[in-house]
Parts: sequence; structure tokens; C-alpha cells
Amino acid sequence: MREPPLRHAVGVLKSVIVDAGGVLLLPDPVTVRFVLAEFGAYPNNETCWRAHYEMIRRLDDSPAADWQEMSRLFASALGVLPQYQDDAGKAVVAEVYQGTAWVAAPGAAEALSRLASSGYRLAVVSNTTHGQMEELLLRTGLCSVSGDFAPVAAVIDSHVVGVAKPDPRIFELALAGLKMRATECVHVGDCVRDDIAGAQAAGMSAVHIDPLQLCRAGDHAHSPSLTAFVTDLLAGQ
Repeated sequence: MREPPLRHAVGVLKSVIVDAGGVLLLPDPVTVRFVLAEFGAYPNNETCWRAHYEMIRRLDDSPAADWQEMSRLFASALGVLPQYQDDAGKAVVAEVYQGTAWVAAPGAAEALSRLASSGYRLAVVSNTTHGQMEELLLRTGLCSVSGDFAPVAAVIDSHVVGVAKPDPRIFELALAGLKMRATECVHVGDCVRDDIAGAQAAGMSAVHIDPLQLCRAGDHAHSPSLTAFVTDLLAGQ
């Protein structure tokens, strides 16, 4: 990590709220390749995941999101030729980002289990357009409110609850599910605009998952992965 994970935390940390896409889940490379086959692009797994973080960084750097331009740049990062990028980008966004074609991030299931075994209460907060995050987390073997895999107190899906990050109210719903105060919780996410700003507005500390080290902001901590964050957190107990 580029700085201590909870440098900005206040109080005693008892719980962790985790973003889904980009932290627990990554775009399914098989689906990405299937969608892009008609455009002549076959990105490997690492290229698919690197493109995700590059797109999120562009979103954070844009004062207003231009989704057409974002999808085109995403297709470019995936190796699509310029003449196909508009259509290819739209197709990947529709099939993956607006759907459920995601896979568990390497090490994420183990990291959640380590947190739970160490006594931390857990919740997930995610923006979706499909409302199926709870089922997706269970299908990918990550966590559930039923106790299968790592136990979480709540899965707060923006499509279900009707409020989305960065609105602090979605984090307050997670805190209510955890029965914790904001000062007792840290949020771990991959988007400054949605995750870091939203969590801070709700009074929480925040850790930015930034494996490409693209963020230079000094008002929050950074980590390359959930696994690295958990290792550093537990080592500092």
C-alpha cells in the first residue's frame, strides 16, 4: 500500500463495507471475448481487468461522464480497432456492466473469510442496473446474508433500494444493517467518485482499490487489491 490503510480513520474499526464490481468481482473475460469476437478482438484476462480500472480512472477524471466516449475508450483498451470501437464498447457495457457476467476477483473470497474469521462485520454496497447483486455474490462463491461462504450483514443493491453511490444514504443503509457507527467502519471501493466520496460523505474512512496506481489523491488510502488491504489490516491489529 502507498500509505497506511486506515490513516484517516476515526475510532475503532469493527466493520468493513465492500464494493462489488472492481473489488469483489471483475468482468468475466470469457463473456468479454465472446462479445468482442465479431469485432476481431480477443483480450486475455489481464487485459480485460486492466481495461476495467483504466475506465474507472477515466470516469473519476471526467467532470461529467460521457458514456459514449467512455465505452469507446473501453473498447480501445480491450484491443478493438478504431472503426469498431463505438459498437464494441456498447456491446460490452450492455452484456457485462449492465448484466451479471462477472467473476470473483482472485483472492476475494479468501479475503472476506479472513475478515469474518477475525471478527469484522461485513456488508456489500453496489450500484447495479439489474438488482441481482445478492444472487451474483452467492453464485460466485463470495458471500451471502444466509451464511453461505463469508457471512455479510447486508447486500445493499442500488437498483433494489432506489438510491445509488455516491449518495451517502446508501452507505447509511449498510451501516444500519451492520448496526455500526460510521466511525467504526471503512469502505473499500475502486471508484473515487462513487465509493471514496460517498463513503466520506457518510462519515466513514475509505480505501481505494487501485492496482494500476493511477490515483494520486492524498485524502484517502490506497491498496492494489482486497487481499492486500486485508493482509495489511490484520497485520496492524
